[in-house]
Amino acid sequence: MGAMDRRLITILAILGLVRLCGAAESSGRYLDHVKPILRARCYACHGALKQKAGLRLDTVGSMLGGGDSGPVIRPGKASESVLLARVTSEDEEERMPPAHEGERLSSDEVEQIRLWIGDGARAPADERPELGPREHWAFRPIVRPMVPPVSTDRRARNPIDAFLMREQERKGLRPREDASRITLLRRLHLDLTGIPPTPEEITAFRNNASHEFYEQVVDRLLADPGHGERWARHWMDIWRYSEGWGLGQVRRSQKHIWHWRDWIIGSVIADTPYDEMLRLMLAADEIHPDDLDKLRATGFLVRNYYTFNRNKWMEETVEHVSKGFLGLTMNCAKCHDHKYDPIEQVDFYRMRAFFEPYHVRNDILPGDADLERDGIPRVFDGVLDAPTFVLVRGQENHPDKSRVIPPGVPTIFDFDGLEVSSVMLPAESWEPRRRPWVLESHRVFARRRVVEAEGRLAEMRTSAGTAQAGGDANADSSEVDLEMSVAELALEHARAERRSVERRADAMAAKWASIRVSTSGSPAGAPGSGTSMKEDAIRAEGQARVAEARHDVSVKELELLRAEPEKKKRATEKLEKARETLEEVSKSSLEEIKPTDEYTPLAGARWTPTRFLFSGKDDPEVTFPRRSTGRRTALAKWITDRRNPLTARVAVNHIWARHMGKPLVSTVFDFGRNGARPSHPELLDWLAAEFIESDWSMKHLHRLIVTSTAYRMKSSRGVDTDNMARDPDNRYYWRREAVRLESQIVRDSILALTGTLDSTMGGASVSPSGQEASRRRSIYFKHSLTDRNRFLTTFDEAMVAECYRRERSVRPQQALALLNSKLVLESSPKIARRLSESAPDDSVFIRKAFVSVLGCEASSPELTACAAALESWKKLSNDDEARSQLVWTLLNHSDFITVR
Repeated sequence: MGAMDRRLITILAILGLVRLCGAAESSGRYLDHVKPILRARCYACHGALKQKAGLRLDTVGSMLGGGDSGPVIRPGKASESVLLARVTSEDEEERMPPAHEGERLSSDEVEQIRLWIGDGARAPADERPELGPREHWAFRPIVRPMVPPVSTDRRARNPIDAFLMREQERKGLRPREDASRITLLRRLHLDLTGIPPTPEEITAFRNNASHEFYEQVVDRLLADPGHGERWARHWMDIWRYSEGWGLGQVRRSQKHIWHWRDWIIGSVIADTPYDEMLRLMLAADEIHPDDLDKLRATGFLVRNYYTFNRNKWMEETVEHVSKGFLGLTMNCAKCHDHKYDPIEQVDFYRMRAFFEPYHVRNDILPGDADLERDGIPRVFDGVLDAPTFVLVRGQENHPDKSRVIPPGVPTIFDFDGLEVSSVMLPAESWEPRRRPWVLESHRVFARRRVVEAEGRLAEMRTSAGTAQAGGDANADSSEVDLEMSVAELALEHARAERRSVERRADAMAAKWASIRVSTSGSPAGAPGSGTSMKEDAIRAEGQARVAEARHDVSVKELELLRAEPEKKKRATEKLEKARETLEEVSKSSLEEIKPTDEYTPLAGARWTPTRFLFSGKDDPEVTFPRRSTGRRTALAKWITDRRNPLTARVAVNHIWARHMGKPLVSTVFDFGRNGARPSHPELLDWLAAEFIESDWSMKHLHRLIVTSTAYRMKSSRGVDTDNMARDPDNRYYWRREAVRLESQIVRDSILALTGTLDSTMGGASVSPSGQEASRRRSIYFKHSLTDRNRFLTTFDEAMVAECYRRERSVRPQQALALLNSKLVLESSPKIARRLSESAPDDSVFIRKAFVSVLGCEASSPELTACAAALESWKKLSNDDEARSQLVWTLLNHSDFITVR
């Protein structure tokens, strides 16, 4: 071979290498820049989910194949490529993506596409199209995978460990050893009950030589009522528990929503199957229409009540039913077809149609008819034929009324058709005044009002007598006389109302007795007795109205007397209106009773008003129909059907996250195609299958997780640099995650260490004004957009709008709260005194303080340092204050607010 031939071969080789490098650069540009742009901006309409104009853009091959109008790229000729022309067009009708579905591509994004096409539009030879929706991991049926075998030298305690250890073996990871007994005890207590172990429990645990010591503690804690309070708070985060808030009226949620909170706590304690809990939250009013205990569950839907905007109410209901139970972001489809999941815009409104008829009401409880004081907030289908329309582009003022949307679910999840059957309700549900306790509850309430009015009048008379005897020259006699008149008329009204209630209750009880008699065929009571009772009831009700009007006139007179000069005119108008009302009521009450006249029956429940038509006054009252649509029951059955691929996966992911410090699927409310893939898909499916087959028992799942080796390992990284190098993020759980305590548990732990934590369960929420002095668990504090405890919000508190996964933060304010808050400063000496009862010397005290407050044994250097600190503090104060100072120091240690 001559020199020229060799030079030619060299040149050709160089040119080939340049060409290969160019191809590699073009392919790299496609994978690194162009494909991510197309995936984010184009696949929704031109990918596996949908192919508008017959076009797919998820592979270069499909772009070359083109759609209805032919190929969209011409390699090497960017200016002649339809793709580039469409993304750069100035005509909004031509430009992609469409103007109403996203911003146009940036100049940098356009340039990346231009360069890629100009370089030959190359792509990897093995490029594959994206998977179709039915192939998505979360949309496939749940099938229990086989438990993998593991090496005999591994410490696999249950199938959870088998799945994780297989991956650890593959990655060359060595799992950490078990944590110490005291660390495990504190971990279990805080995880399962939210309360650290007592000194007595610590001693008993240390002295327990049984091989089953750990499992015994697990069973005891799962049976502890505190477990219900601890885990109810987790579910309250996910299900968006909140008290109502508003200016003078409840605009979101409802009064007495705490009944739903108490139902959640009780259900967790009783290990009510998770699927049953979901069914009750969605449709207890149809499944158990006259069981007040179960009706509390519908607080989940009551929570979404929105006074002024029905669309907002319905949208949030659909959004959070979907996110909370199904892990689907259906709210993305309110305005247009979902960009990533097989959910069309009409599917959003089909889901909304399940809820369209429902309203909110409060039912009277036994013993108290005062719904301001107490009552069961629950839902009911109030407008059975309420239509659902698609809102064009999600705009409230643009409904498409050409068709009514029926209830339904996205086609991909409709496994065998959805059957909706209306539900006939018992009389006590649609006419709750028939419940046996209602009439007596009204009587009790009326009698209590008389007693209260008598008490107020007696107090005023005593005060007036004292002022007169003391010669109080500052007392305005006219104002005092009016105040006394108001109190006297209030008592007169209360007495008249009591007579009215008793007469109406008597008349209603005769009425129902006669209905029962006529139904059974037995003889009716004495002729005319019912008519007489009815007349007495009508007359007493009229007298009560007159008494109420007289009292109102007296109140307005007092307001006029006290009014500032600039407000006298308005007060005078109110007084004149009150006098007119008194005249009208007095006249109507003196008229002869006619056969057609009726008294107002005593109510057994009250509809919660809405103001959708006009914000200044309530809408026409919604009555309680004799039947319910059955729509929500059908939806609940579909959600909890064992064939539903999402419900169990979403639930176990939440439970796993709160035990193990991080979820298996990081996007906890989005299991769709735009969400994250599970870190351990087979483990997730095994847990989901196990959950379903254990009859949806949450306690079974808790026990399984906390008894695993994965849960029991040390959380420290140790000195194993290989593990850190191979898996720095602990994706494969070679150690236990260290987890920061949520806000409620920080406060509850401090009080528990003092021995003053109030173990009373249930009842009305503690108002903000009473929270500083309260020793109840933090779950019972009022929690709303406008009422959130200041100490709790300093730490990682639940957000009100949604809280599927709490943020974990480290902020200076948290350190300041533990340093200076009244709670910590008052608790430190109490904790020190409690520990000192069994600590005769400083060495014992230090050891007990470390174990109780931090859940760990004090090391030799720590013992030495703490002993020296105590000695120096004693010189400045005394033994008690020195020990209190040490406890205060430990409460400010990071380990106190961390579960190791």
